[in-house]
Amino acid sequence: MRLRVIWACSINAYRNNPRKTMTKNVYQSLCTGFLGLLLMLVHLSALAQPGNRTVSGTVTDEKGDGLPGVSIVLKGIGTPDQMRGTTSDANGQFKIQVPNQNATLTVSFVGYASQQITVGNRSTVDVQLAADNKSLDEVVVVGYGTQKKSDLTGSVSSLRSESIKEIPATSLEQAMQGRLAGVQIQQSSGQPGAGVSIRVRGVTSIAGGNEPLIVIDGLPQVNSDVRSSNVLATINPQDIESIEVLKDASSTAIYGSRGANGVVIITTKSGKSGVTRISYDTYVGVQQVRKRLDLMNGSEFLAYTNQLLTNSKQPITAEVTNAKNANTDWQNELFRSAVQQNHNLSLAGGSDRVQYFVSGNYLKQDGVVRGTNYTRGGLRFNLNASLSKRFSVATRFTASRSVQNGASPPDGTNTQNFGKSVIGSIVIAPPTVAPINPDGSYGNVRPYSFSGLDVENPLAFANEAIDRRTITRFQGGIDLKFQPIQGLTNTFRLGFDNLERRTDAYLSRLLPQVSSGAGIGRLGLLNSFNVLAEDFLEYKRELTPGLVAEAIVGASFQTERQDITNLEASGYLSDDLKNYNFAAATNVNKPQTDIIRNTIISAFGRVRVNYKERYLLSASLRRDGSSVFSKNNKYANFPSVGAGWNISQEEFLKTNRYLSNLKLRASWGQSGNQAIQPYQSLSLGNTVNTGQGAGTGLSVGLSPTLPNDNLTWETTTQTNFGLDLGFLNDRYRGSIDYYVKTTGSLLATVQLPPSAGYNTIVDNVGEVQNKGVELVLGATLINTADWRLNVDANVSWNQNRVTKTKDNRDLQSGGSNDASQTLSIIRVGEPLSSFYGPKFSGFDDKGKQTWVDQNNDGKITSADFVTLGSPYPTMIYGLITSLSYKKVTFLMTWQGVEGAKVNNVGLYALTTPVLGFNRLRSAPDYFPVPATSDVLNRSDLFIEDASYLRLKNIRLDYRLPTGRVLKNASVYVSGQNLLTYTKYSGFDPEVNAFSGNDVRQGVDLGSYPAVKAYTLGLSVSF
Repeated sequence: MRLRVIWACSINAYRNNPRKTMTKNVYQSLCTGFLGLLLMLVHLSALAQPGNRTVSGTVTDEKGDGLPGVSIVLKGIGTPDQMRGTTSDANGQFKIQVPNQNATLTVSFVGYASQQITVGNRSTVDVQLAADNKSLDEVVVVGYGTQKKSDLTGSVSSLRSESIKEIPATSLEQAMQGRLAGVQIQQSSGQPGAGVSIRVRGVTSIAGGNEPLIVIDGLPQVNSDVRSSNVLATINPQDIESIEVLKDASSTAIYGSRGANGVVIITTKSGKSGVTRISYDTYVGVQQVRKRLDLMNGSEFLAYTNQLLTNSKQPITAEVTNAKNANTDWQNELFRSAVQQNHNLSLAGGSDRVQYFVSGNYLKQDGVVRGTNYTRGGLRFNLNASLSKRFSVATRFTASRSVQNGASPPDGTNTQNFGKSVIGSIVIAPPTVAPINPDGSYGNVRPYSFSGLDVENPLAFANEAIDRRTITRFQGGIDLKFQPIQGLTNTFRLGFDNLERRTDAYLSRLLPQVSSGAGIGRLGLLNSFNVLAEDFLEYKRELTPGLVAEAIVGASFQTERQDITNLEASGYLSDDLKNYNFAAATNVNKPQTDIIRNTIISAFGRVRVNYKERYLLSASLRRDGSSVFSKNNKYANFPSVGAGWNISQEEFLKTNRYLSNLKLRASWGQSGNQAIQPYQSLSLGNTVNTGQGAGTGLSVGLSPTLPNDNLTWETTTQTNFGLDLGFLNDRYRGSIDYYVKTTGSLLATVQLPPSAGYNTIVDNVGEVQNKGVELVLGATLINTADWRLNVDANVSWNQNRVTKTKDNRDLQSGGSNDASQTLSIIRVGEPLSSFYGPKFSGFDDKGKQTWVDQNNDGKITSADFVTLGSPYPTMIYGLITSLSYKKVTFLMTWQGVEGAKVNNVGLYALTTPVLGFNRLRSAPDYFPVPATSDVLNRSDLFIEDASYLRLKNIRLDYRLPTGRVLKNASVYVSGQNLLTYTKYSGFDPEVNAFSGNDVRQGVDLGSYPAVKAYTLGLSVSF
């Protein structure tokens, strides 16, 4: 009854208001009805307390208009739990009970500066709040400088350190997932330290790669798309202050030939002047396999074998009827609960002249598959110093070392195919075999005469094989700034990135199928040294009252040298030395060594004009020269232009009390992609042994790739239109962007006919278009002294389509050493890397698969193959909610994709009628009458919907009491990937076995299972 009275009173208060509007109706319903309901209950309970007196008043904005939903909280007496509060009504009026004249009121509202007012002897307290446009004044980092968010003409998404640390992430990309519109983050597998792909507004390239340029503190980084390891995981996420993703060409063109796939700018933390702050963050967690496959047990496997032999008209021999049944669940044997822990200690502080930030980090993550783990340790030192009024210096230095022990994943070749991998062996090894024999030896997973070759004992594989990557990285830089006159600054930047990667692999003599029982050792060494030198002038001046101009002009030189060594040997007499002594092997291959140099020389400039914060104009031009390309195309220009109109700053809208931000943006520009390997345009020699002559044959120099003097980089032309909206000082906010992104001169490796005398040629072969819409919405639904509720959502739609190929020809995947047997195609009118094959049409009356005969010739051949879907999603989205009550905060992050397909090679391998290997329990759904003579086609029956919705992170945080020494402290529990809604039948739909410069995409080739995790963390600062 009391609730009805309160609600009726609030409705009547609004109805009696002659200035009612639609917006006020929303506020009256949300704020007065919901928040007022909660806080007025507290207010009513206080009326019974003796000594209280009523204080009333009105809260207005800077124009004198009443503000509804403002929080008024009593402070100054008692404990936080005794605080009382109320909210202003639709006219900005409020009443509150105060105990005495020493009471203090805290008045706060989203978008306005809070005030604290001592009541004294007054019975009426009127408050006028001043606008606090922090969201519009927020500074974001762009190429070679910073800008206020309100001054942007391009499309930029931002993430701050507060959001990054909400997720216990191994790598910074994981903290970005689901939070940035138009940015798809895809974990290639669940293996600790595995590669993560970043896609900004779709894919644009084949051989050129699709990873964005990563710039850390001004230094463009090595960002190789390696599935097994993640170089960016060497960066400690807790050292990051902000991440900005430049998406449109107006923003990325300043990076020229490397900006076609977007630019991710990472700024690390700096110290602040004042008291030194010591911070310690730690968490410990337990990980589990998110999903297990429903495989046959021993009895079901033997029954299936009997059925398969009978249908194949083969005799059921004694080895089957008398077979022992250990009933082994290989998933239970190899999968485990795995512990992860992270420790981060930092020291920050300084004076007005010098600020410093020092941190140390240690992370250890055990994998959910036996024998796998990831360990990282790192140190960082950042220093800013003002040497004088005109000179300043900023230094950045970090050192890290990481070790990843992997699960020997399949690489898609005949040497290491699906079954010759740890995960593949786990799911196809027969369950009738025991992992360990009574004598301590490993069980033989090929116990039958019909057993296949492509399987190893999974436990032996996990225990005896080595698959290790060790990365040691030193990177840093120094910025020297000189200000000769007011408004003019010269910056000289020198940076370096030294990366050493060692890859150790050993296949034991106890693995007879993959090592032929002789042992195989491999060693790969990569040393990459990257140096950057830049100098640029910045000038900012108010030309006339209200007209501000900024200009930047500079030059850049960056060079990289890679030293590569690969060794391989076989025929070890013992496993004791593994791959650490190649002299112990009987067969040692010739060492493969290489030195690769790559240099980019650039000049760039940019101009921005801002007139009265209303009219914005920007233009940039970069000219790049790259050693990667041929003599005919070493230089190219990359221009851009952008414009913005802050309509909310116009005089006719300045008096509007509800509309806080209304801006139109438009931009056009060009950027490039030159991420092919150096020397691919040249005639290269390979040394091979032929069958000619005596002994091992003659060494002959061959050139497998035809030189191409006209090879040039891919050029992306992008047009972007955007609208930004904010209401009630951005309490309700949003933006929408529409873009058309066309990439021409696609780079690809093209097969040549034998008559050409060459195998392949790297050529510019076509054009692809990405077209899409990005929508970002956010709201602060509750904002009082005790309660705060924020909801932010983003959704992006993207359509990818090939618009042109050279001579209108298709490009297909596959080759003589492709064990994945997946077919993908690049065809005009279809998305890049579309799946390709026959279309499944059902089962005939004999229970056999049938396919659509596209040309009606009575047989199924490659002429009947059609496109079967795209590996790329048509929609990605994220939802982030944050609810706080006093010292408790509850966070949730949801993330998902729609429209993507996955070629599930594992499903094909686990359902086809083959003797000796375990199958899924659902195998009869795919082959109702299994027989070894069945015709097998990799149709769309095995290409599955990879759409999913995932609870990426859920976290409950409690702020502990603090004092004179302890400044901040909080403890939290969180969970990652606890819920995933998907129709995909494999371990996880978020999978991709091949790198981004492979025609084959969206392939599940025995992927490492995804994990869910439970984490307990502590954060303190002194």
